[in-house]
Parts: sequence; C-alpha cells; structure tokens
Amino acid sequence: MISVHRGRYSCNVSLNFGLLKRVNAYLGEYLSKKSRNKESFSDNCFSRSSSNSSIVTEEGLFEQPEPLASGTALMEKILLRRSSLLRDQQQAWQESLEGREMLEFRQSLPAYKEKDTILTAILQNQVVIISGETGCGKTTQIPQFILESKIDSARGAFCSIICTQPRRISAISVSERVASERGEKLGESVGYKVRLEGIKGRDTRLLFCTTGILLRRLLVDRNLKGVTHVIVDEIHERGMNEDFLLIVLKDLLPRRPELKLILMSATLDAELFSSYFDGAPLIHIPGFTYPVRTHFLENILEMTGYRLTPSNQIDDYGQERMWKMSKQAPRKRKSQIVSSVEDALRAADFKDFSPQTQESLSCWNPDCIGFNLIEYLLSYICENERPGAVLVFMTGWDDISSLKDKLQAHPILGDPSRVLLLSCHGSMASSEQKLIFEEPEDGVRKIVLTTNIAETSITINDVVFVLDCGKAKETSYDALNNTPCLLPSWVSKVSTQQVRLLSDCMYDL
Repeated sequence: MISVHRGRYSCNVSLNFGLLKRVNAYLGEYLSKKSRNKESFSDNCFSRSSSNSSIVTEEGLFEQPEPLASGTALMEKILLRRSSLLRDQQQAWQESLEGREMLEFRQSLPAYKEKDTILTAILQNQVVIISGETGCGKTTQIPQFILESKIDSARGAFCSIICTQPRRISAISVSERVASERGEKLGESVGYKVRLEGIKGRDTRLLFCTTGILLRRLLVDRNLKGVTHVIVDEIHERGMNEDFLLIVLKDLLPRRPELKLILMSATLDAELFSSYFDGAPLIHIPGFTYPVRTHFLENILEMTGYRLTPSNQIDDYGQERMWKMSKQAPRKRKSQIVSSVEDALRAADFKDFSPQTQESLSCWNPDCIGFNLIEYLLSYICENERPGAVLVFMTGWDDISSLKDKLQAHPILGDPSRVLLLSCHGSMASSEQKLIFEEPEDGVRKIVLTTNIAETSITINDVVFVLDCGKAKETSYDALNNTPCLLPSWVSKVSTQQVRLLSDCMYDL
C-alpha cells in the first residue's frame, strides 16, 4: 500500500508485491546515484578552483564541506583518502631535485633549527607565543611545520590552519612564497583570502588571510568549526581589530580545547601576552645578524656634503596642497617633539663633524620630511653606490605621490632606462602592490616608495639600501574635536631596528 499526496488530497494505491519490490529497488538506486552525484559535483567544483587557481570572493571560501548524506563514516574514508594523496604528493616533492634544493634553503633559516621545539610546544600547549627577529623565517616556516607534520602522519585532510596577517599584501605574498616552497600552485594545499579576493582549492589546508576576514568568519561561526590551528602573526601591530581578535580567541579557547593558538611577532612584549593567556610558553628564534651599515642624519650630511637651510627643507606638495607647506614653516609656539629634538641637539656632541654639518643640524626642521634631501641622497646612491634596490619609508600617500612627482622630474631618477620608480600603499590594488617584488632589468635600479606596510611579513629580495624618514602615521585622539585622527609621529627604536634588518645599508633621516 502506497499513499500518494497531491495538495490537500490524498489517496491509497494498492500494488502487488512484485511491483512494489521493483519500485523500492528503483527508489534506492535513485537515492544512491543522487548521493554519488553530490559528492562528484562537490569534488569537481573544488578541483576547478584548485587547478585553475580561480579567484573567489564569497565568504563561503572559509566553510568546511558538510558531511555527506551517507554519514560521517563515508566522510572519514574520503578524508583519509585525501590525506594519503597529500602525503604522496609531499613525499614526491621532497624527493625531487627542486624539493631537495628548497629544503636545503629552508634548513639554513634560524626558524628551521627550532622546528622540533616549536612542534613539541604546540602539541603540549593550547597557546604558544613565538618571537623572532626579522629574517628568521617564522612567518613562512612555522605554518609549514604544522602542515607537514599533519600530512606526514596521514592526517593532512583533517587539518585546517588559518594564519592571519595585518595587511593584504602580506597575506598574498606570504601565501605565494609558501606555495612556491611546497612546489605547488597557489590554491592547492595553500591559499589566501583578503577582502574581495581569494584563492582556495578542495585540498587547501593552510589559509592566509587578513585579521578582518577572520573576524568576519567568527561572526557566523563563533566556534571556528573545522579549524584546528589559528596563527596570529605580527601581534605587536596593535589596533582595534587585532586586540578584539585576541579577546574573542581567548574566550573561544575553553569551548574548543583541541584548538591550537600560535601568536607570533618580530618585536613584542612577550611576557605581557604570556600573562594575558595564563602563562603561555615563550619561544624565541634568533635572527640573522647581517652586517648593516647605518648612517644617521649627521653622518649623511658629512658624507655627502649636503647643506640644510630653512628654505630647502620645505616639502613641495603642489599648488593643491599649499596648506601642508604652510604647516612646515617655523612657528613661535613649538611642539613638544620639536622642543625635545632641539634639546637633544644642544646636548649632543658634534665636535668631530665639520662646521658646515654643525650649522646644518642647527637649522634642521623636524616638522619636514625632507623631499630635497631624499632626492639628493637617492641621486648620490645611484651615482656612487653598488647596484641594488632602494626602499624609501614615507608616512602616507600624499608624501609618496608628491615625492614621486618630484623624482620623475629629476634627470637621473626620472630616467626609465636607469631607474624603476614604484609605489606601495595599502590603498593600491593587489596587482599594483605585487610589482615591488619583480626584479628590474640589468642596469636599472629599483626605487620603492612605501609606508610601514613593507616593514613586516614581506621580503623584497633585491633591497640593498633603506631610507627611513623616521616617521609613520599612527592613530591618536583629538580631545578638542572629540575624534580619532591619523597623524605622523616619530617611530620607536624597536621599529627602526626592524627596518634596519631589511637591507645592507640604512640611511636614517
């Protein structure tokens, strides 16, 4: 007896046993086909995303596949099969000639020497704090250590690692570097997700993203279902999103005891974060100690013979921004920073320097960036120093664009056959930001004008010289207008030390 329902009406249809048996068989075959088609469709969708490295913009990029209708046992078998495939692929890469050469390079990094210590600490603790100098390899190696250990134990498909970066360019460049070290295309086991852009495949187990993307994920999935490891990089870059993320993650840890949290930074107050996470263990990775020559303002003036005057320190922002030029003029009421600088100059001993240098220092204007000095110094480097890219740290887009216009009018710095002039700013498209990593033609010197986004998590391999204006924009509170504002301020000594490790020679202005 079969009941057939149509709208509000129903009727009973009597079938003989043989026909009823055939109907049940056809129905079972149909349901079985439907289940297989669903699995095949899901795999094909992920495969296309992986093989074509397609760009995905939906928030669903984060979501783990739901268990199939046939139950968790079948899902377990599928994940085990994928884990076995990931292990075979990893072993094949490690045994190849390119894989062995890459492994030799990775083993030369300080972070690799701490591999066993780091993995043991992560296994035994829910929260681990790792600090390491710039260039030690922590950003690219530690996520790989975790992923490789899971793949080697045939649990690769069960592993899901999210690594946050403070900026889009960091998330994209680090994911590309890690995929290259694994001998893969981006979108296979390694992917990334930033605002309006992302690459992820079916077998992506390590996902780099910005802090905001992870917060968006936490809005819809407060328990981070399916995620096994969360790595928060550059936690010293304190901001509203970063601090809020740490608060949410600390609240999540008791509900997800199997979730592992790794906090990393090049410069941090490790004990402060350790106490916040109830005495989490600390691991320090020593960095490279490259011989870096540092030239401060007085050394630069003495070496180049450049002379500072009250007029040549005024930065030219063009007719449309005359108000910025007027703010650089000497004022009767001096700011606290200017007063401090003048006191330091009076207390300093410059007897070993020439009278011209001492006179230049006496009229130095701390309110100016020094476009003319930067132009002169870049020209000096192009004519007298060895080949190599130059990284120039500025405060914001106005400074970058105005200085770039000025340099393009210079007979040497504006010659495309001799100088490749590039900009890097957070508001630029990812495709434009990536240009800073490309090496120029022989005989052409690359000059990159950037903000402090190039200070951490990204490596421009051919940089030899760094010019640092000593200022960066930071959020402060305007008590008069009762609003937050973004204003240039002097960078810390720790930040300067981190910038110093990016090159062989640093000119600190």
